[in-house]
Amino acid sequence: MSNITNLEKAAAALARDKKRRPPSGGAFDSSGRRVIRHDAGKLPEILDACEAAIAERALELNVFSYANRLARIYQAAKLVDDGVKRAAGAVMVHPIEAPLARELIARAAVHEKYDGRAGNYKIIDPPRTVAEALLARGHWPGLPELSGFIECPTVTLDGRIIDAPGYDAKTGLFGAFAEIPGYCRPDEHPTQEDAAMAVAALLELFKTFPFVSDADRVAMLAGVLTAIVRRVLSSAPLVGMDAPMPGTGKTLLLETLAIISTNRRASVLSLGHDDAETEKRLTGVLLAGDAVIGIDNVERPLKGDLLCQVATQQYVRLRPLGATAMLNVPTHALIVATGNNLSIVGDLKRRVIMIRLDAKTERPEHRAFDVDHLAIVTARRGEIIAHALTIIRAYLAAGAPAVAGLHAYGSFESWDRMVRRPLAWLGLPDPLTTSEALRENDPDLEAMRLLLAAWFSSFGSTPKLAADVVSAAMETAPMSGERINPDLYDALQITCNEKPNARRLGEWLRRHRDRRVDDLGIQQTGEDSHRKVKQWIVTRAGSAG
Repeated sequence: MSNITNLEKAAAALARDKKRRPPSGGAFDSSGRRVIRHDAGKLPEILDACEAAIAERALELNVFSYANRLARIYQAAKLVDDGVKRAAGAVMVHPIEAPLARELIARAAVHEKYDGRAGNYKIIDPPRTVAEALLARGHWPGLPELSGFIECPTVTLDGRIIDAPGYDAKTGLFGAFAEIPGYCRPDEHPTQEDAAMAVAALLELFKTFPFVSDADRVAMLAGVLTAIVRRVLSSAPLVGMDAPMPGTGKTLLLETLAIISTNRRASVLSLGHDDAETEKRLTGVLLAGDAVIGIDNVERPLKGDLLCQVATQQYVRLRPLGATAMLNVPTHALIVATGNNLSIVGDLKRRVIMIRLDAKTERPEHRAFDVDHLAIVTARRGEIIAHALTIIRAYLAAGAPAVAGLHAYGSFESWDRMVRRPLAWLGLPDPLTTSEALRENDPDLEAMRLLLAAWFSSFGSTPKLAADVVSAAMETAPMSGERINPDLYDALQITCNEKPNARRLGEWLRRHRDRRVDDLGIQQTGEDSHRKVKQWIVTRAGSAG
């Protein structure tokens, strides 16, 4: 009797085992969808299977790995204004949260769990905990890596044109555009003459704008080329648009670059009340992947560590609002700042190409034009893109030759190769010429020039303590009360924010140590053995320091 009982138990166990086995066809059902069984103790295997299921249909599901997060590309249905104004239809990268991840896992595979009462597997919705665990991995090697999206054709550093919609595996770029009227792919090997004709066609678009010089006009062409290739560049300078009066056309040029690149107006970032608020907003647009970011009508000096990093680094480490983890975010957005007598200060000034307009009239906004510039740009967008690509591709096809007299542009090697040198190769002015005035007009540089000149005039190359310099500047004549060293006093008023003292001057000296302006430089030269504070010396070029 016991033997019969044991046989019955074995048969029942065999039947249960058969029901637990994978479905026919292995891990896939008859329609080709992966089948994932959620058995206890199998979480790592379940997560691997979920990731594989999404990876198999990633492009269909619009799922990518982007900035250490799962994300998808989508279009904003309406105008968005939350410190960043985006037009309806703006393309953005959207992070995938747990509810959406759960839905995508369900779309990608059939999910089953064993039902003890029925003695069989039944279809279920994937548990939320599985979706959360999948997102928490932070690395999904099976999914396509998204570096960004493009909304117009572009050209890579080796001259390959990307002009097909969809995902480009070599660059990680997603072509989020349909057929562009008027666009025709440039020849495989365009000539220098072809490039010169393309330049002439592009310059014709801007003939009504009151550029101050030909170099400013060429800087605008550099802006057009940058707008088209920014996604493939590891770094690129910001574009600054400057004019003495409102209504000169700065915003119109900003919108021109945005329409060429995206076929709509720019996402406009308003400056916050302080640098911290501005950086929060800039973090948001970088995470969203905006292609063109406008900082319009800047009224205070433009500066900031994050702006400097965005210009020169391929990725920046950012923390999204409300999150704790840091993300590696691509910086390949074209940033355009406009302002009346726009002021760029600090380290940012060497990371900007400037375009200056001047209508030479008291009310430039009252000027009348017989053409709608943005309507023309929109209608001829395909041609404009083809012209820009022809210029770059012709230079690369010629072997990217060196251009006589053109100095290197450190930190911007790829931009230099793809934008600046093709224009200079065609005999046009260097687009960086317009930025030289930034150095001369930098208030910090001017303050340094004044202080070093006054210091050297008062003390020569004799080592001094900061306190000694302040004391000398404050000294007055006994009878008249006039400053004995007025130039030194005026310079300290500027460098110490109108409150000259040894501590403020010492901080300024530490920030400017070993820098030179004109032929003078400031150096630290030991320590006063009695007072235990640093000594400083101003030296002239060629003299012993």
